[in-house]
Amino acid sequence: MNGRVARMLAASVAALWLAGCAMTSSYNQGYLSAARRPAAIQADGKVLVITTTQDDGYTYSGHPTSFTGGGTTLTMPLGAIVKETAVAAFADAFKGGADAGPEVKDPARYVVIVAPKLISFSYEYNQLKNAGFAITPTAVVSVDVRVLDETGATRWQRSYASGPVEGPAYMLNASPQEEISKVTHKALYDMFSKAAGDVAREVVAKPAGAAAG
Repeated sequence: MNGRVARMLAASVAALWLAGCAMTSSYNQGYLSAARRPAAIQADGKVLVITTTQDDGYTYSGHPTSFTGGGTTLTMPLGAIVKETAVAAFADAFKGGADAGPEVKDPARYVVIVAPKLISFSYEYNQLKNAGFAITPTAVVSVDVRVLDETGATRWQRSYASGPVEGPAYMLNASPQEEISKVTHKALYDMFSKAAGDVAREVVAKPAGAAAG
């Protein structure tokens, strides 16, 4: 069997593996650790990250946008992943780290209070990109980040869209849902890392009156 035939066979097996089944994944500290990176510049102070119990408990369940794996369903606790990636990203961007909580409490302890929220999520097993020879796991996320004052009112807000975030292509994988989970952790962390940098520059580094604009 030559190399081309072997690759085609492996790709066919991979596609058949994804023909129709229900898969689950979870928040994974190892995936988040792999996505984290030191901030180029850390701001002073500590951040409070506010998330609601309802958002924390959100579990996604849906099909990929790709033809490959179209018959599969992935169930994943996106609420928990959003919370943990947001806390990690802001902790990495601020010298005092970050705490998480469901409401504004002891605001004087924090240099800024942020409220992250998932807007949308989709994923795909992209086989077309590799001419059918391999699968590229891909996730796309968009999030909203607000800065709150002591009363919980919004004083700054911005949305972030990741575009396609890809993992390494593979020929055959017994746990394809974990490859989607990895790129999902990375996509969310990257968006919240960008938000943390913006908040540090545009809110924390400016007087309170200037941040509102």
